[in-house]
Amino acid sequence: MSQDPYLDKMAFSFVRVAPRPSKPRERGLTVVADRGMGMGRVADLIESAGEYIDFVKIGIGAYRLQSEAFLKRKIAALHKAGVRVFFAGDVTEAALMQGVSREFYKTARKLGADAMEVSSAQIAMSLNDKCELIRMAGGEGLKVIAEAGQKGHEDWTSSQSYIHAQVEAYQKAGAWKVLVQGEGISEGVETMKEDVILNLVARFDAQDFIFQAKDSSSQVWYINTLGNAVNLDIDDHQVIDVELMRRGIRKRGVFGLVGSL
Repeated sequence: MSQDPYLDKMAFSFVRVAPRPSKPRERGLTVVADRGMGMGRVADLIESAGEYIDFVKIGIGAYRLQSEAFLKRKIAALHKAGVRVFFAGDVTEAALMQGVSREFYKTARKLGADAMEVSSAQIAMSLNDKCELIRMAGGEGLKVIAEAGQKGHEDWTSSQSYIHAQVEAYQKAGAWKVLVQGEGISEGVETMKEDVILNLVARFDAQDFIFQAKDSSSQVWYINTLGNAVNLDIDDHQVIDVELMRRGIRKRGVFGLVGSL
């Protein structure tokens, strides 16, 4: 048996694979980016891979173009499948510029969000301001995922000591996890900056982080290096592929074969 009650109900249950805890999980989280999915696609995703998804991140500001009624239906469907939801930080940065951050977090909670990303990907923001947003969102009953990194700027990784100082400040402000931006680490670079990640997990607990990994090679590296309990932010079409890697079935050499009893 697979040591996973859910997987024991799946096809070919007599074939052993690497075990994983069942949901709700606090380790080995799979976070899926939603770039404006409709309800049909959400239903298909839940049916085909819902058990392997821990969070859906409603991203790229798509939620600003969709109705509250639609967002409530989507979040309710995900909750019914045991999938938690958070909003990505894009529109929250506009909310900060317009002085409506508290209203934003209150509305997110009213819509059913479990968490909120606090980012500074599009605008310049002081570390103190970012920490104040973390405290504000946490005060509305939301888990906070603070982003480290900046889109379009590979050089954000140039000072590892500053990255570590950011993480410490986020944690002190009450952040639940720190999302490590893929750009500058594994995206837009000639070779993956493995040293940045290894120094982070040497200084902190690997479980303090969610690592953005949108390509197969970086996913393999994270799972192979940090184990199948690493937290990853991926795209919706990659869920099964990543779960197979976590289970030692796909990408030979990650865990090897699971032997017989």
